Amino acid sequence: RYEKLYTLGKGNFGKVYLVEDRESGEQYAVKVVDKKMFKSGDQRQHAQREQSICETFASGLSHKNIVRVYDVLTEDDYIYIVMEYVEGGELFDKIKQSKGLAEPTARRWFREIIEAVEYIHDNNIVHRDLKPENVLIDNTQRIRICDFGFGNVFKERHQVLSTYCGSPFYAAPEMVTATPYRGPPVDLWSCGVILFAMLTGSLPFQGDEMPQLFQKISCGQYTIPPYVTRDASDLIQKLLCKDAKDRITAKDCLLHPWL
Repeated sequence: RYEKLYTLGKGNFGKVYLVEDRESGEQYAVKVVDKKMFKSGDQRQHAQREQSICETFASGLSHKNIVRVYDVLTEDDYIYIVMEYVEGGELFDKIKQSKGLAEPTARRWFREIIEAVEYIHDNNIVHRDLKPENVLIDNTQRIRICDFGFGNVFKERHQVLSTYCGSPFYAAPEMVTATPYRGPPVDLWSCGVILFAMLTGSLPFQGDEMPQLFQKISCGQYTIPPYVTRDASDLIQKLLCKDAKDRITAKDCLLHPWL
């Protein structure tokens, strides 16, 4: 039914291809997860979670700022996730090209990121790998969050999780100190790092070695440049709040004066 056109990207457990539906001519992105690549039960579990989250999206969960999932197909050795193809590239490239974004652009895009995050949290899903590489911008300049490879479903608001996931630079203190954590606050910490990067073109926590980086994160040790406006600075501080229980929620974020 689908004809493979070319490879869009590679992940740890497979590739993403651009494909065309032979009947309709529609183009899709298909993530092919190779189950043979799994080296541990943990990796298998991540793939199963991604599959079940994508099946939830395919069966009707959808939001304008999240990449649409149309279908999830499974074979003995492979999982195929059929998604809409988003042209336009990653937020990461936009930040890199201009060494930070103009505040009005950052505000518009960040609001869309938070709206998507609020939506998944309201539907008991956490992403756990939010970073500019997993935020796409379509050709109408709209944000689209993708890649639920580290996602999880929580049954109630206070359920605790324990797996360390995602990129170290975007990981919350409770994650790097291996403390059992609640899912939603972890996503909001990552959003704080994304907002910092959008406005400054750099990351708040840096270190040549992991222990050094984790030390800075766990102490909440960072400096906001003086050119960042007062309201934006205040929102960053509320997102990068060391104590997860005091960290701002997605809902409250949308009510913040900067947004």
